[in-house]
Amino acid sequence: MDHLVALPTGRRADDLARLARRIVALGIAVCAPVLVGIWLTDGTDDRWVRWGYPPLAAALLGFAWILVARPTWAARAAVVTLVGIEAWWLVMISGRVAQAPDAATAWASLLPTPLLDVVVCLAVGFLFQRTRTALVHGGIYATLVTVVLAAELGRHPGGTDLFWPSVRYGVYLWVFLGLLLVLSRAKEHFAAAMADVARSDAAAARMREIAHMDELTGIANRRRLVDELGHQAGLVGPDHPVSVLYFDLDHFKQVNDTYGHDVGDQVLRLVAQITAGTVRDGDLPARLGGEEFVVVAPAADHESALALAERLRFALPQGLELEVRLRVTASFGVTQLEPAESADAVLRRVDELMYLAKLGGRDRVQSGAPDVPDRSHSPA
Repeated sequence: MDHLVALPTGRRADDLARLARRIVALGIAVCAPVLVGIWLTDGTDDRWVRWGYPPLAAALLGFAWILVARPTWAARAAVVTLVGIEAWWLVMISGRVAQAPDAATAWASLLPTPLLDVVVCLAVGFLFQRTRTALVHGGIYATLVTVVLAAELGRHPGGTDLFWPSVRYGVYLWVFLGLLLVLSRAKEHFAAAMADVARSDAAAARMREIAHMDELTGIANRRRLVDELGHQAGLVGPDHPVSVLYFDLDHFKQVNDTYGHDVGDQVLRLVAQITAGTVRDGDLPARLGGEEFVVVAPAADHESALALAERLRFALPQGLELEVRLRVTASFGVTQLEPAESADAVLRRVDELMYLAKLGGRDRVQSGAPDVPDRSHSPA
């Protein structure tokens, strides 16, 4: 439905359009058996029912199928179906009144279905058209119905007595249009307000994301890392170990000095990319600053963390050599987060382990668990 999508963009618009389609389809499903029943009971004596209701039912059922199975066609199909039904009701109103023996019988033949269905057509117009278009469309239709009704009734004896009821019916149609206009405008303002809120929420979320993202590499920055460590420190326990991996690229200054900072930045971005692709879902890779990186691994015991560090130690130089023809290794420190431990404390501790790996010859993994044998490794 074009107008529903054009106003409140995004998920709310889709939900609103889907709801409108379902309501109309449900209404048709309810009305179809009623039309069949009227055709069976009144079709023999009423030629308008006998010849008009079968194509009317077929058009409505076809429209219902479009609403359910081909929603992208709904807006155009709605206009075609609506105009066709409106034209049919005008012809039927004129025909019923013309064939009636007197004005009173003619008026009674229009109650309740033909005159009530005019109201339904006006309401459906506001569901599938923009508000201004629906108002103009509905106004023209209401005026045509009123003029045709008053003119046809006026041709019968006693028709002048029903002229003013016809006019009052037309006035009621315009009042109903006014109510639909108010409701439609309110819907549009509400939808626009919801769209503004959604855009504001998205902008705020983006700002929060930017505030917690390292600008160069796109992974978490120090602020996000500290927040995550604080959060995990409140969860850590025997059933929820949290490992922290800290690694620093070896001889990275030589990369910058020899190849320039552009290549150095490319190396850092690749390191972040390789790290993010190596860690598990739920792990947090972060760039602490410079060539220093940290991985927070919730629900990972020390053995699992050591295995992850080894995978990274192997993957980083291999991936960098493949992409930029440079072999850059890294030195790792691995430890376990303690309950209620501060981010600064665990980072200092794991930094010291990483420094020991540097002193031990670089390209190594240095364990920080006192009850786990040393897992430091020499360069390959």
